[in-house]
Amino acid sequence: MYDKSKITLGKTIKNARQQHGFSQTDLCKLLIMPSDNFQTIDRCLLSKIENNRVDVRSSEYDWLISRIAGIFALDVVWLEEIRQQTEVEPFDFSKVLAVFPVYFNEKTYEL
Repeated sequence: MYDKSKITLGKTIKNARQQHGFSQTDLCKLLIMPSDNFQTIDRCLLSKIENNRVDVRSSEYDWLISRIAGIFALDVVWLEEIRQQTEVEPFDFSKVLAVFPVYFNEKTYEL
């Protein structure tokens, strides 16, 4: 079962971003890492990371830890520990769902 009280990489990034007054777009621009394979993330993926909707333990996010540590002056080892304990948060379909511009309630429609 997912523990919402646990410190996650997503919560850590979101808190640091907000404390520094960065929007998601601002942080995405800072995360651009020119290299042979040009690594970056867009605002949509950053949102998913902040909300623990993607598995950040995957090797495709290895580069992100050092970039985040550098931007926010955080300890890389500490961030890596948080990353390894971060689990994907399952979407809770038991609540009322809203899909703009159509809103529906689970009790009315079978999902």
